[in-house]
Amino acid sequence: MFVVQYVIKVLCIIHFAPYGSDAQQRDRKYVEFHREFSGNYFAGHGQFPWVVEIRTQASQNQSQQEEWSIGNLIGPRYVLTTCNAVAFFTTLGEAKDRYIVKPKPAKNYKVMYSPDYPYHGPKWWISRYSSWRSYSTELKTGTREILRMTPHPFCSPLQLRYFWGMVEIGSEPIRPFRLFVNYAPGDLDANSLYKRWSKIHTQSSWNPPLLSTWGRDYFDRTLTPTMLRNFKLRYRVTEVTWGECLKVKDKLAWSYYSRDMSAVKNHTYCMQVHDIQYSVVSVCDHDRGAPIVSDGYFVGMVVSAAKFNSCSMLEPLPFVVLTIEDAQLYWTNVERHILQYFIDNSSHIFPGLTGLIVDPEGRGVSPPPTTSAPIVWTTVGLLLLLFFAIC
Repeated sequence: MFVVQYVIKVLCIIHFAPYGSDAQQRDRKYVEFHREFSGNYFAGHGQFPWVVEIRTQASQNQSQQEEWSIGNLIGPRYVLTTCNAVAFFTTLGEAKDRYIVKPKPAKNYKVMYSPDYPYHGPKWWISRYSSWRSYSTELKTGTREILRMTPHPFCSPLQLRYFWGMVEIGSEPIRPFRLFVNYAPGDLDANSLYKRWSKIHTQSSWNPPLLSTWGRDYFDRTLTPTMLRNFKLRYRVTEVTWGECLKVKDKLAWSYYSRDMSAVKNHTYCMQVHDIQYSVVSVCDHDRGAPIVSDGYFVGMVVSAAKFNSCSMLEPLPFVVLTIEDAQLYWTNVERHILQYFIDNSSHIFPGLTGLIVDPEGRGVSPPPTTSAPIVWTTVGLLLLLFFAIC
């Protein structure tokens, strides 16, 4: 009996060994089989309501994906993302140690938002017609034109500390809508943010934070989970040692310029998809701007991940995350003073509810219009109660 048990154990080891036991690699057969069971990566309808897409105007369906970025809505007209999502870098000199940071042309990009799927209309309509109108009055799903794209004043490809960028919406603002569209809940208290990252350092292995992004293609498109494409997704991620990022540094975006990726200097951390040997996703450079969420708070952002030619499902690489410590001023200076007074985020949609209303230009607020309807209905209700009590 003992011999039989031993033989069974040996056979199990031989059978399961090829299926991605290595923490940094997966077997192709394992990925091909399990990618059809990737529904757990869908974000809930309305989860992460501040996560938007920054796409090229000519992107249509799936072209130019490497120029797309993830954005985080922090106000009716403002989207926080990474510096390379809003600017080009041009190096100068033979040593290429000087550079010019130039904002990207805003007219070539757009912002798309949705609770789960950013396209208008059913899938068959999107597949048949390659272009769509830029709607401006949607509540849950819509597209907005961009007025300007601005990198952080201290943004530099030589370091990642101030690798931030801001997108200003030029058309109608994106107003909050109940649970489906809202603004990023950044932790604006430095001590609280430090405690949240300390918790991630010590507990991410068994209580991992979340990362939210949109479904993209990988370099080997035959392994891309087609059911996830274009949908809002969520991954569990965990912190790993800096040695893991340094091992694959040449495969990460901006590694050529940012030779010093020290966490102490840049407020950055090395992270990886949680439980990687049993997952079928990978974080790549097209996920730049994706938020790291801990206990419901936006605490960090992906700033450097695998280059497109290294973006693989078979060898998922670690990625670099920047804390929002140096981005807190964006909340305090960009309409956060307006948003903090909101009692009901849908007051502009349901007039009469308690709360403030964003004006049509999205640059101020005003009290809700006074109405006698609540008083009338309250009086009618009391009279009916009195009538039924007497009868």
